[in-house]
Amino acid sequence: MVLHYVYLACLLISCVMAFVFRRDLKSRQLSLFPWYLLYVLLQEISVFILLRLYPDLSTGIIYNIYHPVSVLFFSTFYFSIPFNARSRPLILLLLAIFMLMVIITYLFLQPISIFNNYISLCTGFMITLCGLLFLFNYFKLDNPAEEKKWLPVIWITIGLVVFFPVVNISFALYKHLLAYQATIFGQKLYRLIPQLMSIFMYTCFARAFYLCQKKNLT
Repeated sequence: MVLHYVYLACLLISCVMAFVFRRDLKSRQLSLFPWYLLYVLLQEISVFILLRLYPDLSTGIIYNIYHPVSVLFFSTFYFSIPFNARSRPLILLLLAIFMLMVIITYLFLQPISIFNNYISLCTGFMITLCGLLFLFNYFKLDNPAEEKKWLPVIWITIGLVVFFPVVNISFALYKHLLAYQATIFGQKLYRLIPQLMSIFMYTCFARAFYLCQKKNLT
């Protein structure tokens, strides 16, 4: 329970910093991050309250909406970065395939009200791939000024490419972790891993927003 509060606090701090430094985020294509983080924050607070009031309530529909929204958001974000131009056709193709898969799944295969683990895994794969494409193009830059400018996005990307693969592994092993009630220090692993990784990711985000403000002052 304590760890969950820490996770929510990190998310809140990241969101607040995004709004405080929002004028400094535009030059790095980060201007929509405050609103995305606000959406995630309100979602997580709502889920937290609802589960306290109704412990047996299914939150499947909430996260089934969250996953395509996140893929669309981060795909658009990485698509907008100028030196990612060569990767844009691939990002668009993968986004189209992902969205088509989501539509087919929810219309014909499984109700949107039931959490879909495969959509979750594909979300992690899609966002991680976009982050890796950015890193590949970033390290091909031969311009110290540009490298310095886009350093905040490196922190965003580090958070994403660490968070999603680790969480995807825990999702893939969810049934086994649940069956064996695997724990560390009394904490269930299938809950502990996503919370720890979320704390790491939103700390990286907060660091990125701070760097945007710092870079713009120098």
